[in-house]
Amino acid sequence: MMRKAAMWLEKYSNRYRWAYDAYQRFIDEVDPSLAGDFNRSSHVTVAVYGATQVGKTTLILDLLGVTGEALERASSVLRGDQRMGKSSTACAIRYGRSKDDYWYIGDNSGALDDEAAKVQFSAIRTELEEGRAHSVDVLSVRLPSMFFEQGGGDALSLDLRILDIPGINAVNEAEQAQVARVAEKYVATADLILLVGRADDLGFLHPNKLKLAALGDWMLQPNRYRVVLSYTFSPASFKTWFGQDERTLQQVRAKLYQELGTHDYKPPKSVEAMLYPLEFGDSLRSLGATPEYHQAAVTLIQQLRRELLASITESASPYGRLASAFKMKTLIDARLEREQLHYEAHSKELECDLQHALHALEQAEGLLSGCQEESGTLDHHRRRLHRYLKLYKGSDVRGFFAQPLPSTTESVSALKLVAMQFENGIQAKWKAMCERHVHRQAHVRLAELSPPATSALSSFYQKMNGYLTDGYWWSSENFRSDRSMLHGAAVKVVDAYAEAATLEIQKYFEHQVSGLKRKYSEYERRLDVLKRAVAERQQAVEGIQGKRYHLEQAHAQFKARMQFSMDHSHKFEQYILEAFKAELDRVREAIRRPLSALEQIYDMFYLHVLLGELDKMQEGKKF
Repeated sequence: MMRKAAMWLEKYSNRYRWAYDAYQRFIDEVDPSLAGDFNRSSHVTVAVYGATQVGKTTLILDLLGVTGEALERASSVLRGDQRMGKSSTACAIRYGRSKDDYWYIGDNSGALDDEAAKVQFSAIRTELEEGRAHSVDVLSVRLPSMFFEQGGGDALSLDLRILDIPGINAVNEAEQAQVARVAEKYVATADLILLVGRADDLGFLHPNKLKLAALGDWMLQPNRYRVVLSYTFSPASFKTWFGQDERTLQQVRAKLYQELGTHDYKPPKSVEAMLYPLEFGDSLRSLGATPEYHQAAVTLIQQLRRELLASITESASPYGRLASAFKMKTLIDARLEREQLHYEAHSKELECDLQHALHALEQAEGLLSGCQEESGTLDHHRRRLHRYLKLYKGSDVRGFFAQPLPSTTESVSALKLVAMQFENGIQAKWKAMCERHVHRQAHVRLAELSPPATSALSSFYQKMNGYLTDGYWWSSENFRSDRSMLHGAAVKVVDAYAEAATLEIQKYFEHQVSGLKRKYSEYERRLDVLKRAVAERQQAVEGIQGKRYHLEQAHAQFKARMQFSMDHSHKFEQYILEAFKAELDRVREAIRRPLSALEQIYDMFYLHVLLGELDKMQEGKKF
């Protein structure tokens, strides 16, 4: 008899294997970015996710059937000497019911009373907060049997794997790291996720505030998510609104859904049905101060609680995973829309950056072009200076100033006239020389240069002025002596002018060469700076163009992958049908060629069961 029962039990328990084979075939071919939304562990898991102090632990214990009287006692033990106001759980916990009235913490724990359990929880919290990682990600905790409703009551099956995840806004850094690791591992791939938060802080539901990328599309997966709101009936504003009329469950949900739309995002209408506004624990008991309000609130809360229990039980089933696959198109559409918005925003930003970069490059190239034009001016200046220097080296500066003294009558006035004519002539030559250099080199300073002094003629003029008569009556020798004196003085004046001119021209050349070198140096420096500026701006332009190219490539590749996944999603039902047909063929063949009469009878019963499963799947019914 036992063998017969085992045979049927094996067949019946494997009646979904063909569907999971089709599901796994689907998962193996789906895009990796989507696989996380469908790939689950072998356990049916419900994860409870939210901030600290929003009532997650109390909610779980209540749903599991822990009595109202035992909730406070259980919470005190779980807190492990933590003061009120701090998160009760320090690590992810799966709760269960012990076989007796003791606590059991971990898989190999002995029986613990409340005080011993409290010490154990305190040690676990200390270990975690000090960064000494706990050896297990999920701690199994079995509560005393006396904490639970003895008749079963309205509670979830303890066979469900319900994970209590620590608060996502934990203050302790080690606890934050633990939460992030556990959340990434378990929350993202749970069959059902309860997002828990306060009704007076609905902003926590914004995808950007959930702190886990995998939860970004929660609004589009009503089969996988439920939103449980605590402290719904406590705020004074809600009490005022609630007391204005006899409120229904639909009205309460509609009000909260409307408030959701004021938090920088507009959730789809389907989210309204995902809301479960509750009140439990101390906050529920505090409503008793107003008996009439308390009774009206409790009536709705109990109705919501029953709905939540039924919803969790139904969703946390094997079909929940298959339902996710049927909903794949919705996910793909949402991700395509989000990717398109990101692409357009980023593309617009890059286009703006590119225009600025191109403008900066154009400016830099204009400055470089202007700088390079200066090279021609400097080269022209250098060539002129070279020609002038060559001309100067080939010239006779002294010969330019030298001038013969003309013959004259033997008289003092005639010699003085020759001296003055010489003086005027050499000064005129000085001026002519300066003007010639100014014309050649455009050097104004030379034009303003005063001629050297002719003091060498002073002695000659003094002697000439000492004569009382104009003629040399008594001796021509004196005339020749004075003329020789004038000639000597003239030679000295010519030497002085030649020396002064040579010195000035040399100083001018040195100044010009030094200035030209400085200009060339400045030019080379500016040229180098501008070339580097152009190169940097060119690199910036190419960098932005590269980013734009990669953005477009990534966008195109993403769309191609999503299109492939979209096409593939249409195959899911085909895979199910193919797997179902293959299973039917296998069973019918087993009936035609039985291993035994008993096996044939069980296969016929199994065939009858199997024929109804596909219709239930396609109709979205629990199976």
